[in-house]
Amino acid sequence: MDRKIPIIAALVAVLIITPVLAVEVFDEAIFSQIPYSYTSYTSIPANKPGEGSLGGYYSINGRGRDFNFRIVLPGAENFDTHEVNGTRICYNESGLTGTGHIDEIDVTWNTITSLLRGDLKGAMFRTMLRGTYNMTCAAWTGGGAFINDGEKFRGNFTINGIETFFGGNFTLLEENGRMVIRADYIWHPQGKPSEAKRVRKDFYM
Repeated sequence: MDRKIPIIAALVAVLIITPVLAVEVFDEAIFSQIPYSYTSYTSIPANKPGEGSLGGYYSINGRGRDFNFRIVLPGAENFDTHEVNGTRICYNESGLTGTGHIDEIDVTWNTITSLLRGDLKGAMFRTMLRGTYNMTCAAWTGGGAFINDGEKFRGNFTINGIETFFGGNFTLLEENGRMVIRADYIWHPQGKPSEAKRVRKDFYM
């Protein structure tokens, strides 16, 4: 009788765990096949009163764990958004392009139904995930990592330009139906970290 108790307990555990694992695998299999896309207006506020802001659009396209993104700000190539003694940030009319990969994701039915409804924002903010990304624009390269731990959606980034370095952290928020990137970073001329300046700025997506 005593020997039967562990055997019965093991069988019960298997019966409970197996369906759970099967559902998780099923969710992941569906997620890997769902294409998603999102396009919206984006803007960079002025650095100081009296200056104009920059506006454009961004798009995200992907399937499963892999995605691409692009940001285009018409006319931005004519401006120096950080006033680096006349040095621009190497932006051109082709815009910023990037690729990303989700390394870990807790796929749920909310994730899947949000994507099927075309609600990428809802899926992003309601799904725990972790990943990395790379980006390029004109003569610079950059990249970083991101994580949604169920409490906050945050990440980090670096940009290596020919003349300027940028690096810092960001928090992704949803406010009044729009996404906001709340960034806290530093920038300095390449090779001159002692001249670094700190910037705290919101970018509206």
